[in-house]
Amino acid sequence: MNDQPKEITAVWARTRDLSRKLDETNQRLDTLEGQRLADTVEELSLVVSKLADKPEATRFAVWNWAVMNPQQQAQAWEILLDWMEKTFRVRWPRSYREMLGYAEAPTSCWYRHPDMVETLTGLMASHYWAFTDPESGPLRVAEWLDRWLPGAVRQGQFILKECGGGYGETKHKDPWENKNLQVDLDAVRSHIHLLRSGELPD
Repeated sequence: MNDQPKEITAVWARTRDLSRKLDETNQRLDTLEGQRLADTVEELSLVVSKLADKPEATRFAVWNWAVMNPQQQAQAWEILLDWMEKTFRVRWPRSYREMLGYAEAPTSCWYRHPDMVETLTGLMASHYWAFTDPESGPLRVAEWLDRWLPGAVRQGQFILKECGGGYGETKHKDPWENKNLQVDLDAVRSHIHLLRSGELPD
């Protein structure tokens, strides 16, 4: 019997070597599958994604004084007054005086005007938005200084303008004093009734 050609012998040897390596590869894959590699990679991917995300900005909650109970209002007043005295009055003293009436008199009744309290609350919230929000930048600060602060000062002056012709606790004037508001409200309700009933004249 003739010997196999060297070329065929070399092919067989190479085939056996490849078969052995294939068996080793399959064993390694079985081992990796047993280690839940895919799940581990997915978990690592989620961790990296979370680390890459920007931290969520701390946002100042919008206050609705109308729905606060007395305890909530007391807490809100403490926060507002703390900001007014430690930030607003210290950093912007002239705006503080002109907005709250202290440019005209030594005392003021600003705290007895709900619309003034709302304006101050908005000013405080926008200040946090401009100066403490992690996502803020120079443009927010510039906008607060040029837009929101002057606007709040103007609103404050408007609110106190007709309060007894001056300022101070003893001169506080109820905005509805000597106003027969009920007559107008009754007239409006009558108009609404006519609209619903279709009784309006042509």
